[in-house]
Amino acid sequence: MSTPESGVTRRRLLGGAAALGAGALLGITATGSPFGRGDRTVSFWHLFSGGDGERLAAMLDDFAKSDAGIDVEPLTLTWGPPYYTKLALAAAGDRPPDVAAFHSSRLGAYAPQGLLAPLDPQLLAKHGITEDKFLPEVWKRGQFNGRQYLIPLDTHPLVLYYNTDLAKKAGLMDGDQLRQLNGEQEVLDAFEAMKKATGQQGVSFEVRGVMLWRIWTTFYGQLGGAPMFTPDGTKLTMDDAKAEQAIAFMTEMTQGRKVAASDLDYPAAVANFQNGTSGFMLNGAWEVPTFEAAEFPYDIAPIPAVFGKDANWADSHAFCVPASDTRSPERLDSAIAFIAGMLERGQTWAEGGHVPSWQPVVESEKYETLEPQSHYAVAAERAVTGPSVWFGGAGSELENEAYAAIQGSLTGATNPAGAVRQFRNAIEGFLDKPSPVVA
Repeated sequence: MSTPESGVTRRRLLGGAAALGAGALLGITATGSPFGRGDRTVSFWHLFSGGDGERLAAMLDDFAKSDAGIDVEPLTLTWGPPYYTKLALAAAGDRPPDVAAFHSSRLGAYAPQGLLAPLDPQLLAKHGITEDKFLPEVWKRGQFNGRQYLIPLDTHPLVLYYNTDLAKKAGLMDGDQLRQLNGEQEVLDAFEAMKKATGQQGVSFEVRGVMLWRIWTTFYGQLGGAPMFTPDGTKLTMDDAKAEQAIAFMTEMTQGRKVAASDLDYPAAVANFQNGTSGFMLNGAWEVPTFEAAEFPYDIAPIPAVFGKDANWADSHAFCVPASDTRSPERLDSAIAFIAGMLERGQTWAEGGHVPSWQPVVESEKYETLEPQSHYAVAAERAVTGPSVWFGGAGSELENEAYAAIQGSLTGATNPAGAVRQFRNAIEGFLDKPSPVVA
């Protein structure tokens, strides 16, 4: 008897993938079959551009110089939903790459539908990829129904950036690092002290975008909020009171104490921190290269325990092997060898701000002296990840609906209770629909 993970029909996969975005079909068939170039050639799709793309290219170049004897054919595709739609369509047509970059937050939409190949623990171990070389919680992000589908490359957490010169002016430093902040009032007081130091804003963050989802997930997690959905992803179990409390704190920053602007988009939030308009910034660790290039006086700390618990939103970039009926065992072996090679080069990846998942890198002296990255590496152990539902994950409708609802409260158009109602209504609308890819 077929299971949803192994018995999805090609017709239904194609129909579901098309529902996710039919326009993404363009460009897939032009690549041709990825399996016609020999078993020591690995095709690799990814969505990394900019600084991440440059670091990945350096890792690929270094791998090419190794004695692995594997040729890698990389293809860069557009970040977000178009990428994942193309990956689904490629798997449906049995023309996927051997290896693909993947956000762990997307696993719940793809593994149940047979789009990804489960990974054999013995084959992984043959190439040195074993669970003990990862943080337990990071390794488990790659699992679905007890089977391993993803090999995590990193954790990229929400963190607290701070201008060290302004923090000294505001009296917020303990030696050469930010003093520990705990509780709502202490954090808000620190943001207000920084506002006085800048004369403008205390903290900046994106209000007109999905950063609101990441910030809300952080504080909802710190409050010990219940899982948002039942384990099967069919019913909403969000704790409305704690959801509202998290939004209320966020709203206090923009509408109460007014330590943050209420209308910033992503570029403006980054620019305001870099030009000293704000002294703090809530953002993902991936902005490290921006400030390194600017030779800017900054450092990074984990998100403070506003509600008494150390927790922060995070996602992981990972490697997957898209499902295929025609990939040879020898080619699969080459794919896993390639993934192992990328993990071993995690120090290069860490330079972009991501926390490597491969613990031999994190525990190395070279990483421990890497600043500011080593200052927030602990955030990988405190991660609160998104729910495993078909409409969730990086660049998803869940994130979009969350920010649309929360934004109203932060701009003063509604209140925290109204934001929770809007968010709940939007989620329940998704739950009333079947997944676009069905078994």
